[in-house]
Amino acid sequence: MTGIHPQAGLTTGDADEAAMKRTLASRAAETYVRGSAEKIGTASRYEVLPLDAVTAVITDVAPEDAIVGDLERAGAALRRAG
Repeated sequence: MTGIHPQAGLTTGDADEAAMKRTLASRAAETYVRGSAEKIGTASRYEVLPLDAVTAVITDVAPEDAIVGDLERAGAALRRAG
């Protein structure tokens, strides 16, 4: 994913990549997304999945960052990396 946003969900900049990732997630028992701090709070052009469609987003964003609460209210389960 190139974007993980409270309203836009999980996004990417390529339509074919978005379709492929949706297909992979639909066949997986659990789906985890790696979301580095620079991707958190950004949105790209093509929606991949809503936040509540994945098991968890693994991120290095600081827990006290305001975006964390926004993402959790939007349905994201966040796990801290490291």
